[in-house]
Amino acid sequence: MSLPLRVIQYGLGAMGSVMAKMILEKRDLKLVGAIAHHAEDAGKDVGEFIGLRKKIGVKVSHDPERLFRRVKADVVLHATVSYVPKVWEQIEPAVRAGLSVITIAEEMGYPFYKYPKLCRIMDRAAKKHGVSILGTGINPGFAMDVLPLLLTGICEEVWSIRVTRLINFAPFGAAIQKNIGIGMTPKAFRSGIASGKLPLHLGMPECVHEMADALQWKIDQIRETRRPVIAKRNVRVPGYKSVAKGTVVGFEHRCFGYTRGKVKILLEELGNVDPKLPYSNTVTIDGNPRLLEKMNVPMGNLTTTSHAVNVLPAVARARPGLLSMRDLPVVACLPHKRPRS
Repeated sequence: MSLPLRVIQYGLGAMGSVMAKMILEKRDLKLVGAIAHHAEDAGKDVGEFIGLRKKIGVKVSHDPERLFRRVKADVVLHATVSYVPKVWEQIEPAVRAGLSVITIAEEMGYPFYKYPKLCRIMDRAAKKHGVSILGTGINPGFAMDVLPLLLTGICEEVWSIRVTRLINFAPFGAAIQKNIGIGMTPKAFRSGIASGKLPLHLGMPECVHEMADALQWKIDQIRETRRPVIAKRNVRVPGYKSVAKGTVVGFEHRCFGYTRGKVKILLEELGNVDPKLPYSNTVTIDGNPRLLEKMNVPMGNLTTTSHAVNVLPAVARARPGLLSMRDLPVVACLPHKRPRS
């Protein structure tokens, strides 16, 4: 693999724009292309489009297949949709063009149980063209799978795992806010959950399966619960909207992984858009020894994007096929072009 690594940013929304800026700042990365959703954005300079107030000499494209054929690149960094079938529809042309792909689509973190047939198709295509496909981010990709698994490495035995994540969703874009029901009435929220129109946080069953596979546990049942958090006052969400008292300001989403009727893995995502609340990530491992690890969780638009960008060289070097984070070495922060200290 030669450096700098040439990257195409697929998606220039709230997360994709942040990743494009990061790529431009990394010493060993080079942004060589970018794809936007709307046709009217084609031809605009990426630097100006993502708010840098300067041109960088790379134009926004609305024709992915043409861009993949025309531009010499190594990896595509994908940030548009969350569900595996739609992801594959978008990234298949990149794979056929001989480009590895990293996506922050939550279901792609460990899709092998929910989409076994499609995973075999993706894996065969990636191997045929000598490229790698990886889904990652802060969760799945780190907080509720990779981090707990790393901690089990210092245990003699592990009996159960619990991860509780308090997260601020205020920095995320309108699409994510819509997915978690912000501003809805409690009745509309519950109706959305019942109909499947409100997925809340995607990817927790994938995290359960990934950890269970690594620990050689057999999970025979996964159950999820979803409850609304109601605003006790009017809440102003920076850059988004106000949430009225009595409407939904957040959620409590839990995922239980059972073995023979006992909870082996419990994942809790407690999401909120109230910027005044504290946030943290707590991993509890019941084993020998018993471990309790608590860390702060910065804004998701920083951690998800940073992790996806930092993993780019590892994926470029990885074996061909459909991968998970378990297939990669430990990922460290990539150096900046102009270190600040």
